[in-house]
Amino acid sequence: MRRETTGVTESLLQAAKEEFFTYGFHDASMRRISAACGVSTNSIYTRFGDKSGLFTAIVQEAADGLMKMYMQSIQKATGNPDMDHAIKEGNEGTDQVLAYIYQHKEEFQLLFCHSEGTEYEDYFDRLAAIEEQYYSIFAKQYANENATADDFFIHVFCRTGWQYIYEVLTHDKPYDEAAAFMKNVQIFNFAGWKAVFGL
Repeated sequence: MRRETTGVTESLLQAAKEEFFTYGFHDASMRRISAACGVSTNSIYTRFGDKSGLFTAIVQEAADGLMKMYMQSIQKATGNPDMDHAIKEGNEGTDQVLAYIYQHKEEFQLLFCHSEGTEYEDYFDRLAAIEEQYYSIFAKQYANENATADDFFIHVFCRTGWQYIYEVLTHDKPYDEAAAFMKNVQIFNFAGWKAVFGL
């Protein structure tokens, strides 16, 4: 009996994932999801509560895992007293984050592109806000008196940093291409930060 229940749950999650990809959260239909699995809509409500609970069941593990990994990476880089080493730590963290996102690619495509109306609709904003806090500390640690990077510059830059990830996901780039792209971003950013920090 347990094996059968697990099979139904997995089937529902897969059907829901396809539904959210096709229609987005708002326009996704519980009836279409249940019909695709050959079960009643009541089966969905029993297992997941509602449509929002169904979306959460698909993305929560991946979303929580990334947030934990990202916070650890940020803290490691922030605690480094040397700018070059801090950037190196940050780049390694970016590599780990990208690899993790590609291990859960569909979940993050849902999170970044189809989560409006769910508790995750501000997930991108939360990531960017954490990045902004880190770079504000980074600027105070390393910038000299000739620095041109103000708070607004940091704010926009940090949103752009996550936009890179958004772009490789929405363009459905293979991991190797995404990794090569992000490596160029890292090289570009390293030179740019030294310039705006007046170093």
